[in-house]
Amino acid sequence: MNFISNVPSELEAYFQQFRKHIVGVGQTFKSPYGEKEIIYTDWTASGRLYRPIEEKLLNDFGPFVANTHTETSITGS
Repeated sequence: MNFISNVPSELEAYFQQFRKHIVGVGQTFKSPYGEKEIIYTDWTASGRLYRPIEEKLLNDFGPFVANTHTETSITGS
């Protein structure tokens, strides 16, 4: 949202389709000042998990992850 109105800008509206898939968006925590939303600000060093990518890794690659020393199974070969 921009600071002038509660109506999202065209750019914000466009990126909302991506933002909604960032893991942790809208997450809150209990602080001495009450419930607060987490504001992630370390985008340069690392990003947040992005659900479509994480699901791809989990569902398509995860089943084939194995011990690197195993050569006798489909997951290790």
